[in-house]
Amino acid sequence: MESELSSKVSQCKRSLSRKSLRLAVKSQAWQPTQSEWMLAAQCVQSEEKARIGKFVFQKDCKSAMIGRLLIRAASAHMLNIAYPDIKLTRTERGKPQILNTLPADYQHYSFNISHQEDFVVLAAEKEREVGVDVMNSISQRGDSMPKFFSLMKRHLTDREWTTVTSQPTEREQMKMFYRHWCLKESVVKTLGIGIGYEFGKLDFRIQTTDLQPNHIVQDTTVHIEGKLDTDWSFEETMLEDHCAVVAIRNQQNNNQSKETNSRNSFHLCSVPELLTCCVPLAGSSPDLEYWKTFSAKLEKPVRMS
Repeated sequence: MESELSSKVSQCKRSLSRKSLRLAVKSQAWQPTQSEWMLAAQCVQSEEKARIGKFVFQKDCKSAMIGRLLIRAASAHMLNIAYPDIKLTRTERGKPQILNTLPADYQHYSFNISHQEDFVVLAAEKEREVGVDVMNSISQRGDSMPKFFSLMKRHLTDREWTTVTSQPTEREQMKMFYRHWCLKESVVKTLGIGIGYEFGKLDFRIQTTDLQPNHIVQDTTVHIEGKLDTDWSFEETMLEDHCAVVAIRNQQNNNQSKETNSRNSFHLCSVPELLTCCVPLAGSSPDLEYWKTFSAKLEKPVRMS
């Protein structure tokens, strides 16, 4: 089984681009064994291991761990740097970034991750700034949809709300709302400015209404503070019931960039596949207490009836 898995991962790695990368993992489908969790903990930096261990529920621990493993594995692959040599830190706003001296032709290397419910996703680019967001497009809120939309009123422009409310069913309206939300989050995450940016400054013009799995939509545009900004391009798709959006701030010819983007669909990988691409860091050792602490946690909050 192990040799079969290693062969599959080797084939996968050969097929992945070193210019543009999209990866997705179904985090909640992963039920870690003791050996898997202890290995994963050895493959992330000590400060991140400690940070992951502070989450109250297993689902959040798993998403955070997968996110760090994705960043390290993707960066090692694209930058051709040995996995244990990858050094990560965070900006003042908490955005992960590479500390390593980058190869001359990767000076503009950029990556971003997002996770929500079932999925953790990563987007990475050799030459362009990138941001990614994913959301369950049919998430149920405690409030009624009209009340929820009223609470979120200021985050979308009047034009965007018209697009949302013109959808034929409540389910489609909610899906369109979350699509707009992902688009806005992807821009903010590309810029690395975090909470505080006024979403109402971003006005998205959606041309293709329907998103489908295994198909990339690229014709959405954005107006920023009332003006069309052609520096931005977007890749939109569905991962099962989740809307996924990649925002790219182009630093080269926009038409050439979109031509490249057309080949970018998310590669879905399992955690065992991901772990086969990871290597324990120097000085790390199996931590049984870390496993015991994790395994004693609830998977997720218990809903009161």
